Amino acid sequence: MKILNFRNTSTLFLLLLSTLTACRIFLCPCESCFISCLCSCPRLFYFGLISVYLGISVGMAFFPSSGFHYSEVYSHGETDKKLLSLTFDDGPDPLNTPRILDILEKFRIKAAFFIIGKKTEGNEGILTRLAGDGHIVGNHSWSHTYFWDLYSSVRMADDIERNINETERITGKRMKFFRPPYGVINPMVAKAAGKTGVKVVVWSFRSFDTTARDSQVLLEKTIRNTKPGDIMLFHDSSALTAGILEKIIVSLQERGFNFIPLDEMLTLKAYENC
Repeated sequence: MKILNFRNTSTLFLLLLSTLTACRIFLCPCESCFISCLCSCPRLFYFGLISVYLGISVGMAFFPSSGFHYSEVYSHGETDKKLLSLTFDDGPDPLNTPRILDILEKFRIKAAFFIIGKKTEGNEGILTRLAGDGHIVGNHSWSHTYFWDLYSSVRMADDIERNINETERITGKRMKFFRPPYGVINPMVAKAAGKTGVKVVVWSFRSFDTTARDSQVLLEKTIRNTKPGDIMLFHDSSALTAGILEKIIVSLQERGFNFIPLDEMLTLKAYENC
């Protein structure tokens, strides 16, 4: 169990808050320098304490693999084997997803695609192909809105379930793997994940392909930074990724890496009903 987590941090914060309040009530006036400062500037102490607490809580939400807000987060496989898993977010994309699927078929690689539910409308054929080709279909929420992290846990759970249900209707598979939008895990996401029973899967290698501008730079960075056991994050909405994926695969295979499916990497079932 991780010592630095949301529950322990909140407990420590409440303990410090109650201790400072008790000191101010029962020990003032006092000759102690600290207590005198506390009594004369209580707002400063409370503001500082609350700021530190919020800073830690919000900051750690952007490090999903830390397990700070949710302990059952999967981010990589065994690091002593030169195995990799390819994952793609934000599809299905009518232009780039089929290109990526063709490349994966050529190299007989099974990847995981974390789809946005609202994008399935009109792209049902792509989703059917994904599942039919043996790739894992994962959940990347229904809406993937910019305001996702401000949702209540109930609304998040409904959003997650909506994607699960629609994908099951199209493919017959009920998704278990879930990747939060933007990779942020806050207390609401943690509650929603627990309520829906999904397995939260993030990554250990992030390509930043949606902000990259130079394909050669992206290729070199990927080759240089990839490590054994990595779960690799790309986006099938990115034309840049579709354009260099074959080079990425060939280059990493030449360096002794092999690609395996995500469920095999994590030794977890990707679907409830399979």
